[in-house]
Amino acid sequence: MIDKNDAPSFSEEEIAELTDLYEAILTMKTAEEMNKFFRDLCSVNELHSFLHRWQIVRRIEQNKSYEEIIKELSPKESEDVSSDADNSEENGKRRSGRTKGKSRASTKVSSTTISRVKNCYVNPDGGYRTALDRLKANEEKNKKNI
Repeated sequence: MIDKNDAPSFSEEEIAELTDLYEAILTMKTAEEMNKFFRDLCSVNELHSFLHRWQIVRRIEQNKSYEEIIKELSPKESEDVSSDADNSEENGKRRSGRTKGKSRASTKVSSTTISRVKNCYVNPDGGYRTALDRLKANEEKNKKNI
């Protein structure tokens, strides 16, 4: 169970349910399974928000400046970004709950978001650091097995 100190804005019942959610996420075995799960769990805009934060982490890891990150992650004026509703037919099935509108993919990344992500990134005990360290370890392991 998640420690109450790590989730101060949640009630005890919510912490139990949040722990259950995390356990469900941990049952996914592939990126494809994760994609299916998160597409069911989150809106397209929420997924774009997650993606933007991860893109920021990867660029901070490359020592890129705020200006470079904003430039790289901001939509190009010529891009025509469509929402999930515009492509709602998938294997003959309509995805429900998706509405047309401005997609988060067309939203500029803010310096405030970059700052928040960087504050978490520099925390050696944080989730970004854990994920990055494990990805690096997996890459090194895979290189040795080749």
